Amino acid sequence: MVDRPGGPSGPRLTARLRGARRRPVIPAWVKSRAEFRSVGRGVATYAWHITAYHCVRTPWYALRLALRSPVGAARFVGDALRWLTDAEGEPLRQSAATSADIDHYLKLSRQRDRRVRWRAVVTVAASVVGLAASLALYILAPGPLLAVAGGLVTLTLGRLGQQADDPVIRRAVEIPRATKPTSDIVLRSLGSLGIPAINHAQSKGGPGFAFTAPITRDGPGWLAEGDLPYGVTVADVINRRDRLASGLRRPLGCVWPEPVPDEHTGRLRLWVGDQDMSLTRQDPWPLAKSGATDLFTPVVWGTDQRG
Repeated sequence: MVDRPGGPSGPRLTARLRGARRRPVIPAWVKSRAEFRSVGRGVATYAWHITAYHCVRTPWYALRLALRSPVGAARFVGDALRWLTDAEGEPLRQSAATSADIDHYLKLSRQRDRRVRWRAVVTVAASVVGLAASLALYILAPGPLLAVAGGLVTLTLGRLGQQADDPVIRRAVEIPRATKPTSDIVLRSLGSLGIPAINHAQSKGGPGFAFTAPITRDGPGWLAEGDLPYGVTVADVINRRDRLASGLRRPLGCVWPEPVPDEHTGRLRLWVGDQDMSLTRQDPWPLAKSGATDLFTPVVWGTDQRG
């Protein structure tokens, strides 16, 4: 027998613990000053652009909302009347009447009568209170407060009257929708590579990829790490990077599979960026400004794309 029962079963627990790879207590990106500066600069630029964009267009927003306020008032009155008369239940009552279902029709009619009665009470009470408050505000409130209240009502009605395909206030920045690559998405993309071992494992109900750590945020992207099936190497996945990007529904420049140093050749580290690497702006080369750098710290290798 090749595998004899009993005998030594392998390294002891203490030996395995000494050889285990320990993860850092504090992630590397938290201790990176350059990354903090980059994020802070990006947030400040983003906030300044949004503020300037909307401040310049505020008068145009107010004018457009004022012009749309009559339409908004008509929609408000129409929606209130439809709610009062229980218009949402009319198709069901018509269907019951067409099919000659008398019991169902009578049940729906009684339900409609009850709804209309208490909705009428609510509408009358709201109308009385609103009219009294409006008269009190018109008589007692000073001119500036009355102007502010009238402006708010006009802008609110204008917002109700805006068209769905032509909103008055638009986004200042169109942010690309970069979703987190979940475990299901990663497994789906690996299954689309056409690697027989992965497809065989998934066809048997297995994942075809064993995650060794949760999918975490890593710089401007997400990092997934795990073991491929026996006999599959990271090079097999790298050679199919275009298929992997298609399975992840991300641009090719966002998907970067790589092996893990000092691990077996089936340990895959998959980094999925938020933006295509070819479209991101590189940090300036420090030697182009100061002429000196510290060789014991990370140094950007390359030149600034702007220069």
